[in-house]
Amino acid sequence: MATSSIQTPVLIATFLCAMAFENAMKGLILSVHKFSQSKTPVPAIMVVANTLSLVYAPAYVTTMFATTDCQTASLAFKVCMHTFFASFSIFLLYKTWVVSQKHRLVAIGAVILLVNRCVWILADCKWSKSVQTLSGCYYQQDKVAIVGISTGGILVDIFCTSATIASAFRNLDTDSSSKLQRIYRVLIADNVLRTLLILAVNAFTLNYAMYSSLSIEPGTASVMQVIPAISNFVYTQALNAEFAWIQVRQGILKAPEQQQQQQQQQQQQQQQQQQQQRREGEEDVKRLSSNSSS
Repeated sequence: MATSSIQTPVLIATFLCAMAFENAMKGLILSVHKFSQSKTPVPAIMVVANTLSLVYAPAYVTTMFATTDCQTASLAFKVCMHTFFASFSIFLLYKTWVVSQKHRLVAIGAVILLVNRCVWILADCKWSKSVQTLSGCYYQQDKVAIVGISTGGILVDIFCTSATIASAFRNLDTDSSSKLQRIYRVLIADNVLRTLLILAVNAFTLNYAMYSSLSIEPGTASVMQVIPAISNFVYTQALNAEFAWIQVRQGILKAPEQQQQQQQQQQQQQQQQQQQQRREGEEDVKRLSSNSSS
């Protein structure tokens, strides 16, 4: 029974990492294809983020089973993990800056938030330790660092959502086209749903960090083993959900074209009906003429 309870967090973490790896692989293929078509920064950032997510999952699983070179394995994973989270933040902040029509205040806010994340990344790498013992690796997560990292992630998402909503109010008026209004609604929905997902993960991490032990002892079950895997899965899903939102926005942009095509088809059908009626009328006249002649 003890063995089962010990293995449960590791099994859950491995399963979540496998799901994140699969999603990142699909996302990488789609983002490479998108970048080859558009050559724009957003898919380029997604290529980098998905590549880092592909490294994140196996790196974390390897760290969980490490018994030697504990600090080296832990530090290597942390660099990969934090680089992935930073690339995700860059993805969100760049999108928000573009949506705000490259507003100067949004750019300043984005830089401040990125610097904040980098400071906590360095603090975590310096303060958190993994020590080799006779039974394996003993890991101690620094509480201040994990609180700073989680808070930084929450701030990025709240900033992006708030800036998008503010941009909608600033750029839309009664004269704005219904198409533009619908696109902003989609952008707001995208930001709000993603913020709720990221907020849930970071809130759980913060709550656990405040009231629970942040150490992982060799051979002992800990929720701490699952938290990085949950973050990997949720962040990767949130990143690649962009492709679904792209399709929604493209559908809105193509809507007038579809309406125009439908109108053209209706006009063609009406013209065909009118031509058919003319031919039938001409035939009736010919019949009457032939009858009169006879």
